[in-house]
Amino acid sequence: MVISNLNYELIYAQQSHYLIYLPNYKFMYPYNLIIIKKRIFIPIFLFLFCSELSSQIDNSTLFFNQITDTIEENKLYIKIQNFNFLKNNEYFSSIADGYTLFGIQFHPQIGYKFSKKLSLETGVYINKDFGNPEFQEITPTFSLRYSKNNFKMIFGNLDGSIQHQLIEPIYNFERVITNRLENGAQFLINKNWVDIDVWIDWQRMTYKLKGPKEKFWTGININLFKINAGNFCLSMPLQGTALHQGGQIDTSQGNDFTNFNYSSGIKIKYNINSEKIKSLELDSRVVGVNNTLFNPVVIKKSLGFMGNIGLNAFKTNFIISYWYSTDFVNDFGGYLYSSKSSTVWSPNAYEKYRSLLIFKINKKIELAPHVILTLRAEPYLDLNLNLFEYSYGFYITVDEQLWLNKKIKPVLTY
Repeated sequence: MVISNLNYELIYAQQSHYLIYLPNYKFMYPYNLIIIKKRIFIPIFLFLFCSELSSQIDNSTLFFNQITDTIEENKLYIKIQNFNFLKNNEYFSSIADGYTLFGIQFHPQIGYKFSKKLSLETGVYINKDFGNPEFQEITPTFSLRYSKNNFKMIFGNLDGSIQHQLIEPIYNFERVITNRLENGAQFLINKNWVDIDVWIDWQRMTYKLKGPKEKFWTGININLFKINAGNFCLSMPLQGTALHQGGQIDTSQGNDFTNFNYSSGIKIKYNINSEKIKSLELDSRVVGVNNTLFNPVVIKKSLGFMGNIGLNAFKTNFIISYWYSTDFVNDFGGYLYSSKSSTVWSPNAYEKYRSLLIFKINKKIELAPHVILTLRAEPYLDLNLNLFEYSYGFYITVDEQLWLNKKIKPVLTY
């Protein structure tokens, strides 16, 4: 055993499965040598042979507002949006809790199309967990939507959550169930060579001499240098988010901070288009975190790596992902990717190194027009803790828009 360094470090005891503090120990023994080899070999393998695959399951079956009408105008319409969910996490480690999310979301809306480009919508969002007589959320929603050619602007209730298409180390898939609504402004561009999604989600307002500090989450997702050459598609994804809490007019004593999460990488997709196999995707990402706390100034940085192989075959998406990180602590990212525990019974647990092999399976079944059933399973191996766990779920989405036939033209008065 080689011992060096004199800092206290929280180390997970591999054999006992308890957290212990060891003063200034950095040790190496045969088990650690095996882990180090895994840490080096697996990322290199995925980078060399899979360095250009999708880093996460295609969640588009759970999106809403995907069809933009550019024909109708001066008409009322009704939107029926419904999301039914069951997600079960069979987790038992000290990093992420095991639990079940089971319930329904309903978001009816009524809108008016001023012109072919501009519409205004209002509705009510209802979120209900089964097994609880109370509603988790009943919230009025408002959206002003403008679309022209390849540009879209939304002011009010955004096309947010997993529709930002952030990778899971930055954004937890479960937030589509627990924190779906976002309010603020969003701008989207979709061109042949680039896709851009820029948004600000204003989470908490502050007023002079009242209330807590203001808080907002802003981000950008760019799919750059989109190249289509025959059956090959290549792009460079760039993602960044910032969570900020602060302000000059609040009277609360909370801390001011700005937390940055970002990633960059490369993706390659090869379209096979045979009867059984449709495509193969390769994706590699470097993921970073930069957390800054003010007064006093404390800056913490960390990095992670994600490599992926994706296969679309037999009407099912298959992905193998490898995740490795050191001291990675995210704001809204998936719990499994973080070094810091999110559990109830081990809140102070901390895994400095995370090394995960994740298998993702996703199948889409169309029950009726605009009604989609999605089946999803995600078993994973924790290579550091020699632990196998899994989660699974099914989801049904309804996304329908009905036009009222009669045109209603506004009366102009001067």
